[in-house]
Amino acid sequence: MTRPHVKICGLRRIEDAALAVESGARALGCVLASDSPRRASTSEARALVTAFGDHMPVVLVFRGATRDEVLQACERTGAREVQLHESPESLCLELEERALRVWRVLGVEGTALPTPCVTPDATRPLVLDSAHGGSGRSFDWSLLSQVPHPGVFVAGGITPDNVAALCAHDPYGIDLSSGVESAPGVKDGARMRALFANLKAAHR
Repeated sequence: MTRPHVKICGLRRIEDAALAVESGARALGCVLASDSPRRASTSEARALVTAFGDHMPVVLVFRGATRDEVLQACERTGAREVQLHESPESLCLELEERALRVWRVLGVEGTALPTPCVTPDATRPLVLDSAHGGSGRSFDWSLLSQVPHPGVFVAGGITPDNVAALCAHDPYGIDLSSGVESAPGVKDGARMRALFANLKAAHR
């Protein structure tokens, strides 16, 4: 069992991103979905990409966005990675043809995992979230036994208190936001450090 890759999402502030990187995050997420309480401005997203993008993936997160909306945001911020909720596979493929790295998101309902259109791997991540992504609710993590793990990130309802239980299912990666926040878009330093400490303890 290996320690999962961690993506800290919902970032708006440089200091929060710096703490995530210092703590051991392998990717940073910046939400541009209009319905999110963690929505970042273009200038905030650009600042994160400028500060960390040379050595750390900075992923712009969208929900139901059009091709032009995604491309314009990438042009304005300098980001080269995007995470797409509720987008057709045709858009994912088109963006990949434009040299963007696309993180696909699938919602989990019931007792079976959805079938991805492409096989996930380290270069083509897949995020499994609850049926209503971004809600902070988890799905049944025992379902992870149904999928090959490389490239699959788990999102939804992950906190410092339950991350060890998730690790028992050996996820390739975890993607969380509200679990380490003090307010939407504002990370809590103590909770961030506790998350990584508990991850380390679970993999001794």
